[in-house]
Amino acid sequence: MPAGLPNRPPLAMKLWLARMFGRSSKTDASADASGRGGKARSIESIEHKVQSRLRSFLRHTWLVTILGTLIVAGVVALGFHYFNEDTLVRIAAGPDGGINVKLVEVMAQKVAKAHDRLKLELVPTSEPEQSAHALLARQADLAILPSTIGKSPDWPVVAILRQNVMALIVPAPTAAAEKATKADKTAKTDKTAKKKTAAKTDKTAKSDKTDQASDGGKLEKITQLAGHRIGIVTGNEASADLLNVVLKHYGVPLDKLQISSIDPANLAAAVGDNQVDVIFVAGPTSGHAISDAVAAATRDGTAPTFIEVDQAEGIAKRDPAFDSIDIDAGSFGGNPPVPDDSLKSLSFPEYLVARESFNHAAITTLARVIYSSRLALAAALPGEVKIQAPSTDKDAATLLHPGARIYLNDDEKSFFDRYGDEIFYGMLILPVLGSAMAGFATYFRGDHRTRRLRLLQRVLDLVRKVPMAPSLEALDKFQRDVDNLVIAIIHQSEQEDYDETMQMSFSMALDQVRFALAERRAALIDEGETEAKPGSKAAAA
Repeated sequence: MPAGLPNRPPLAMKLWLARMFGRSSKTDASADASGRGGKARSIESIEHKVQSRLRSFLRHTWLVTILGTLIVAGVVALGFHYFNEDTLVRIAAGPDGGINVKLVEVMAQKVAKAHDRLKLELVPTSEPEQSAHALLARQADLAILPSTIGKSPDWPVVAILRQNVMALIVPAPTAAAEKATKADKTAKTDKTAKKKTAAKTDKTAKSDKTDQASDGGKLEKITQLAGHRIGIVTGNEASADLLNVVLKHYGVPLDKLQISSIDPANLAAAVGDNQVDVIFVAGPTSGHAISDAVAAATRDGTAPTFIEVDQAEGIAKRDPAFDSIDIDAGSFGGNPPVPDDSLKSLSFPEYLVARESFNHAAITTLARVIYSSRLALAAALPGEVKIQAPSTDKDAATLLHPGARIYLNDDEKSFFDRYGDEIFYGMLILPVLGSAMAGFATYFRGDHRTRRLRLLQRVLDLVRKVPMAPSLEALDKFQRDVDNLVIAIIHQSEQEDYDETMQMSFSMALDQVRFALAERRAALIDEGETEAKPGSKAAAA
């Protein structure tokens, strides 16, 4: 053994010493190294620690198994919750206590009993215009609107809930007024008989006069409404805008009318006090709104009369929201029949509309509940509801919601029909992803091998540099580099297994470095090196 060659401690002791003093050696090395090199070693050290702890964690098989099972169970639970969570469907309807609100409440009960993963929530409004605003502002997903309001192309129809009709009701006259009317009729009849010849020559003029004030001034035509008082009954589909459509068509100036709103509870009193000349109401033909108005306008057993919208077909052609309808005699009551003869008027449907972007599957489910329960809904609200399906033709005047179209065309799909393509493509893609992950793993394993070779190369570089060290201080620096390399090798060996060839290569290289350090140190001491620092290993020797 060369002079001054120190005894080599066993490898196990050297590894233990490296662990014990690794932190201080690392501090010294980082202080002497350049800023960039020290930062790189610090990052490598952090990476080694993270990978070491992960590897240590993965060695606990039971813990990893339990944790993996919990993760899989959580993913399955989240998927089950997602596919089974109730979809909230908000429906705007009003006014409070009206037909539409009651219908939504009954539909909510039917949906709850059907267990179709839907939950209906009422968004109360004061009028149809406010329901349309709620739908526009996304405060509601669906709304019950008449065709006169629900004209937006973004609000396709889910179902037709009922057909509404307009009624202009003239209250029955009082007994005194009826008596005066009969006397006036008798006098006019006698006068007409005496002037029969003159009446024939002026037949057209008398006909016009009769139109203006027949039967003692009784209202029979819309053109006679100028100068009269019209009461709009609240709580139904009647509104000032709806009345204006008719008046504007007939050219009746609005400034010649006195229009007021009357609560249904006060309608009979208003008629009794002669506060109105005409009652305007709109709703289902067999509904309570028109029936109650007819009852309030009946006096002493005398039924009211009606003003016919004789140009209903013309209005319907100009405005597609309306349709012409012939109301049969007795539709509003049968003893005496009200009306006493067929009556022409305007009708318009009441729609359940939805935002087109709303969940189509939820609309399909809701449509199935509505159409399969329409008899029950009609029984719960007798005379108020008559659910019909819109036309499924592509050129239909009514825009049908895609979700409702799926149900009406029997195009509902099962779970596998709906998600079969995704499952199929997923089964094709998963192996590709698995291969990609395997490729990444191989790449990282190759990266580990590259790091091992770099560490070995650094050791071999020291083997060549140590014999040329000019001083003991340079040898001390090489010694610190060797210590840092030993620490790096230990950290790397904790995260991956070294094969026998790599272990032998590192062992031979480290031994060669230590022998080179010892030989060079002995040579420098023999040459009488006097510039060694007091804290160096040579001074200590």
